[in-house]
Amino acid sequence: MGQKWTLQSAWETKAPGLHPFAGARLRVFLRHALFTAGLSPRTRYQRFIAWVGQVLRLPLQLIEKVKYGPRIRRAEFSAPPIFLIGHWRSGTTHLHNLMSRDPQFGFLKFTETAMPLDMLGPKVRIARKIIDRALPEDRGMDKVRLTLDEPQEEEMGLGNLNPIGYYNIYCFPQQMDYHRDRSLFFEECSEEEKSRFRKNYELLVRKLNYAKEGKRLLLKNPPSTTRMEMILEMFPDAKFVHIVRNPWEVYCSTRSHFARIFNAFAWQDFRDVDVPEYTLSTYEKLMQRYLEDRDRLGLPESQFIETSYEAITEDPLGEIGRIYDALGIEGKGEGLSEIGEYLKGLGDYKRNVHYISKEEKAAIEERWGFSFESWGYSKELPDSVAVE
Repeated sequence: MGQKWTLQSAWETKAPGLHPFAGARLRVFLRHALFTAGLSPRTRYQRFIAWVGQVLRLPLQLIEKVKYGPRIRRAEFSAPPIFLIGHWRSGTTHLHNLMSRDPQFGFLKFTETAMPLDMLGPKVRIARKIIDRALPEDRGMDKVRLTLDEPQEEEMGLGNLNPIGYYNIYCFPQQMDYHRDRSLFFEECSEEEKSRFRKNYELLVRKLNYAKEGKRLLLKNPPSTTRMEMILEMFPDAKFVHIVRNPWEVYCSTRSHFARIFNAFAWQDFRDVDVPEYTLSTYEKLMQRYLEDRDRLGLPESQFIETSYEAITEDPLGEIGRIYDALGIEGKGEGLSEIGEYLKGLGDYKRNVHYISKEEKAAIEERWGFSFESWGYSKELPDSVAVE
């Protein structure tokens, strides 16, 4: 039985030595380390290690930029990239893990998203050894393995390339709403800041395209649920798969993942964070924005498709086959065969029962009612959720 994380126990548990900002661009790191108020003594050692990492990496970054920069810009895409989007805990990781078993796809690995400026060349072997020793066995929020070679989302890489990134909510929990609204909706962002974010996003995708030697890119990132228009400006032929899940389960699963991530990432005190309210408001804002964008953009089925966590778990090969057909992805037979082999190695997943208060239940029914209606979910509580 693993540790049951609470905000208090996360605060009292020693933070790991290695922090994602050790792999950030220097000016991004300096902005966070020198100009952010309220940094906690709890992470003093973690921040020291990050400083050391910055010093050691600086010459390697310059070498990589000079050596590979022109090649990255010249590399052509073998096919339009595919972006998997959806609110956190809706099944994006599960779908990413399944589809990435198809050998035609290239995807980000942990070292690449943790160190986006240092992902190429033989030096990566050294970084892999250091990061591998610091990684926990799983993500903390669930039983999904956290290894160097499993597919990862690009948001950590984006946050290490520029100051705007959703992961900042975990690093600086005293300004969660501020960092959420900047990274998801670009509120209070200047045109220059938005342009720089887009430039860095394109750099990361193009760099990955070069690193994967012409494989079709399969990217997964919940924060990009609100960035479809920006992605289309960069890659007009990009394809999207949006996945939804029963809102009751999304709420419970999302609410429970913060403590463990705060333990590892937060440089500020997080013990007074109102996790339920943050979860309610973020889902409300993100999903309403997604629905607006979906209807406004009006993408054809060959470029956009929706699926659900329930459909993927009930008939994974059938549902993924439907996605391949709709988006015109070639190699369906070989891809489903490899995914099928991977499924054989997965054990049976036993759902935990989550408990919510009467107040939480009422708030979800009222504030997330649009989501139940949009995707046809019942407001009756599933077996996995109960009221205390």
